Amino acid sequence: MARQLRIEYEGAFYHVISRGERHENIFFNDYERLKFLEKLGELIDKFNLKIHCYALMNNHFHLLLETPEGNLSKAMHYLNTSYSNWFKSKHQIIGSIFQGRYKSILVEKEAYLLTLSAYIHLNPVRAGVVIKPEEYRWSSFSSYLKNDKLILWIFTHDILKMFSGNREEYKAFVYSRMIEGNEIRKEDIRGKHSILGRKEFSDRIKKKFRSRIREIDFREKPDLKHLKKLNIEDIKKIILITFQVNEKELLIKKRDNTYRKIYLYGLKKYTNLSLRKIANLSEMDYAAVSQMIKRFILNSERNYELKLMLEKFDREVRNY
Repeated sequence: MARQLRIEYEGAFYHVISRGERHENIFFNDYERLKFLEKLGELIDKFNLKIHCYALMNNHFHLLLETPEGNLSKAMHYLNTSYSNWFKSKHQIIGSIFQGRYKSILVEKEAYLLTLSAYIHLNPVRAGVVIKPEEYRWSSFSSYLKNDKLILWIFTHDILKMFSGNREEYKAFVYSRMIEGNEIRKEDIRGKHSILGRKEFSDRIKKKFRSRIREIDFREKPDLKHLKKLNIEDIKKIILITFQVNEKELLIKKRDNTYRKIYLYGLKKYTNLSLRKIANLSEMDYAAVSQMIKRFILNSERNYELKLMLEKFDREVRNY
């Protein structure tokens, strides 16, 4: 699978989805959902985002958001890392809680704002959790039906403006998408090549970001991949995003630091650095680095959790 195309610019609009590792829960109780909403509030303050809609399910979440400053990657890295670190500390677990990189679909706002808002608000209904969308506490739908004093940062203006501010009309619109034959299908909001919009919008985006799209095309061709070696920052970035750790946690020198071992393994396998340069970089003896990497690979064959982490890292490198 090719690495997902990331296109960022000021005023871009996205449907973002992030799932738990192996479809495991990322929320076990209401306290954890409240903590995540608290992190979303921080996200808006730090990165100046507009969040139009959200839905928090047990093992994934949906966001419909805008980036006035074109900074989606930085914002999502902060959100997933911040929540992951808190969650892992609370439950005393290692490894990532999210399934690799979040999925983001660049969206033509004018054409799909309403449809996506209904799709997200109806997520708990489709999942069989509730019968009516307003019965679900952990989506933004209640903020559209009344002023929610607890979630002050949800941006309802653009959607409600299409109904002249009439909340009941918006509710009727969402309910209309529950009628048999008028449901929103996944293929209607999936997009193509991470872009959801009319042909004119898609063509305009492809023209504007043609060089970046060509780079993605290059990565998709297996016979050319061996020509492109990664560098130190590439390996570091992949680990930080894949396992939702911070750089300090990655580089700290301690015996049981699995992330650091994956880092050294990645430098040896996927960069042009010699083992001696890797040793100098990690402030270790040449022979010690060599033995550490060999033991790490051997241990990964015996330890199932470690094996999964290494397979996940290798997979993300191939998709990078």
